[in-house]
Amino acid sequence: MEKTRDLMIEKLNLMLNEDAPYNERLDAYEFLSEDCEEIVDDMLARLYEQEGETGKMLMEVLANYKGNKAIFMGLVSYLYKGEDVALFAHLIGSYGDEQGIAVLKTFCDEYEPNYNEYMELRNAVEELGGDFDLKEDFGDDPLYRYLKGLDEVDEDSRRSPFEGLWKDEDESEDCDCDDDCDEECHCHEDDHHCHEDDFGEHHHCCDDEEEE
Repeated sequence: MEKTRDLMIEKLNLMLNEDAPYNERLDAYEFLSEDCEEIVDDMLARLYEQEGETGKMLMEVLANYKGNKAIFMGLVSYLYKGEDVALFAHLIGSYGDEQGIAVLKTFCDEYEPNYNEYMELRNAVEELGGDFDLKEDFGDDPLYRYLKGLDEVDEDSRRSPFEGLWKDEDESEDCDCDDDCDEECHCHEDDHHCHEDDFGEHHHCCDDEEEE
C-alpha cells in the first residue's frame, strides 16, 4: 500500500477518533509508526489537542521519528505527567537524545519512583550512555520484596489440605510408651499392639504370649 499524504492524514484521524473500533485504531497506529515523516508536523500539531490514552498513543507514534526536538520535549512532558513513568522513561532512552540523561536523573531524584519505574529510568540513562549513580531504598516496595524473596512464606500455606487424611488412626494418637521405649517402635504396653512402620512391616518388640 502506497503511503500517500492523504492516506496518512486519514489514518491519523482514525487513530485519534475515540469512537472508532479499537482494532481499527490500532491498525492506524501501526501504519503511522513508520515511513510517515511527511506528516510529523501534523501529528505534533494534533498532539496538544489530545489527552489520556489517545495522547499517549500519538506520542508513542511520534517517538519513532528520531532527531526532532519537539518530539523529545513531548516525551519529557509526558514523563513529568507521571501517568506512565516506565513507558516514557523507556521511550526517552530509545529516542537517543543525550539530553535525556540529565532529564531522567533529575526526574528520578525529584519524583521518588517505585521499583519498576526506577529500573526503567536507570536502564534508559544507561542506554543513552550515562552513569546512573542514584540510590533508592525500596525496602517497602512490594515488587522489590517479591523479586528479592524478602517476604517470608507462611509454612502453613504450603501444606496440602489432604495431609494426614489417610493417616492411621492409631498413629495420630500420642504414644503412651515409657521413656525407655524404642523410638522406632510405637508399642503400647497396655495392649501389646505394635504399629506398622513406613515399610508395612511389624516390629516384634512385644514379648510373645506364653504358650498355653
